[in-house]
Amino acid sequence: MTAPMKKSSGETPMTTKLPVRSSLAARHSGKIQTRTDLRSTEFFRLAACAVLLISPLITAQALGVGTTGAQFLKVGIGARPLAMAGAFSALAEDADAVYWNPGGLGEVKRKELSAGYNSLFQDQNQGFVTYASPLSEGRGVWAAGLDYLVVSNIEKRAGDTETPDSTFSNQNFALTGSYGSKTPIEGLSIGANVKYIRETLDTFSANAVAFDIGARYKTPIESLSVGGSMRNFGTKIGPDPLPLSFKGGAAYTLWNKKLTLASDFDWLANDQRSYWALGAEFWANKSIAVRAGYQFGHGQDQLQSRLVGAAFGAGLKLEHMRVDYAFLPFGELGDTHRLSLGWTF
Repeated sequence: MTAPMKKSSGETPMTTKLPVRSSLAARHSGKIQTRTDLRSTEFFRLAACAVLLISPLITAQALGVGTTGAQFLKVGIGARPLAMAGAFSALAEDADAVYWNPGGLGEVKRKELSAGYNSLFQDQNQGFVTYASPLSEGRGVWAAGLDYLVVSNIEKRAGDTETPDSTFSNQNFALTGSYGSKTPIEGLSIGANVKYIRETLDTFSANAVAFDIGARYKTPIESLSVGGSMRNFGTKIGPDPLPLSFKGGAAYTLWNKKLTLASDFDWLANDQRSYWALGAEFWANKSIAVRAGYQFGHGQDQLQSRLVGAAFGAGLKLEHMRVDYAFLPFGELGDTHRLSLGWTF
């Protein structure tokens, strides 16, 4: 166009003998609590299975064709999440959470800067910069981001001529301010964005304001996280609505955190389309990762290739820096290569 929960050790047994009734009540309360914990664990286990295994024949159906403005807001940022086909709602816990799920910002522990530049299709250039910084005394994390896409050398003709009369460009950008924080509920973090959006096409220009909200939850099931967000809820840009979307998913790590499996479902409400993504990330060692994913539902986009939706990539992680690459084919439009850099300090 990123520690498994420790089981509580339990309270220290009381040395004073309880009366018989109190003792029975305590035992009964303990049994109720145990049953509650088991039900909670079973609930999250079933929910995870539902998200990860739901059939693409249902979730990836085309819901119709809609028209929205600010289409560039649907172009993802960051080579790591893109190499996993966008299955990143439950994994966003770095500066790129500004785009994927602001609820993950509460997990950012150090200052982070992320940036990328991509030459997409002919005369299309896209880039982004995101920054996140924890506040003092555990008061949350603030962040900011700039996402842009420019289409240059668009030809203008007043008549049917081979030589264009002139050329113009289509410039799009979104400036985002974000805040995220952990909550009193263990494992749950929430966040929100406010965005100023501007489009310019030749002599036409339009502005809009939008909001995103999101949440990320490390469930009682060890190594299982879930996340979700609502994005681009706001004013119209010119005569068109923004591409309002709802995104949610789950991620599970195994093999001593070497392998992560993730799944996301995206519903683009105003565009009347939906997509279902599966993604995987494998760390060969502490520094090198390989990634792959597939997003179902692109048959509705009529790009004449079954490879559309596939994604592949790799990453290199150093002490204070990371480099990520992603390859995404787009059928008749061509292939795209994404490169992004990240720093912590």
